[in-house]
Amino acid sequence: MTERILAFALLLWPLAALADAGYFCSFETSPMDCGFKEQAKVPGRASLVDIARDGSKAVRLYTEPGDNDVRGSGTWERNDLTLDQARTGCYEGAEQWWAHSVLFPGDYVAAAEGGVVAAFHHTGGRGQANFQIFVKPEGLRFTGAGGPSVAFRSGDPGYYQKYLGPLVKNRWYDFVYHVKWSSDSDGFMFAWVNGVQELAHRGPTLYAGQGCYFKLANYHAASGAPSAVIHDRVVRGSSAAEVSLTPLQHVLQPAVP
Repeated sequence: MTERILAFALLLWPLAALADAGYFCSFETSPMDCGFKEQAKVPGRASLVDIARDGSKAVRLYTEPGDNDVRGSGTWERNDLTLDQARTGCYEGAEQWWAHSVLFPGDYVAAAEGGVVAAFHHTGGRGQANFQIFVKPEGLRFTGAGGPSVAFRSGDPGYYQKYLGPLVKNRWYDFVYHVKWSSDSDGFMFAWVNGVQELAHRGPTLYAGQGCYFKLANYHAASGAPSAVIHDRVVRGSSAAEVSLTPLQHVLQPAVP
């Protein structure tokens, strides 16, 4: 009987994930669906593809060598989609659940100096993003920063990170976050990858006096080669059940009616 109840709960989970979400985008008609705006050297680098985590389409962010000097990227190359702060809802004291999915196709190139594929970017002009997925040839990691001073690197006050393991191409990574945005010690960022909890950070998640906005990214050091990343299913809600496609480690499952 217990097994039957659990199986029923798991069947309900994907349906609950689509209900009452504060924000939902699956890129069915355009890379600029749902309020996203493109940052690119050449307009139209972002395109839709038929590899989807939700619906029938996803968005492919593509860079060519020389796609630098884009919105302050300097020598780094960029094809990003940004969501403004209001749609992100990232303000001091806000508590949110987020989910998004990333696929690294065969033509993704991990630059030796690293790159970013998604971020909650601070609204100020200096320092590391408040939270991001950073990729180097040796693998993926989460990095985050917040507090009274701006952090630039590991070892700075307010900076934290977690290594996630080697990069696996041509499979979906489903990321889920439970966050309280705060520049004080009451903030937190819990993160899951494909249902497994990988991060439990307690402490500042914003810089003092700032908020943040969400970015889907293909932002990386120059590698001398074209590179592409695929994104899909961006969701914001008030519970795990509203955003996650699967049960999450250490999170209570939805109750069965």
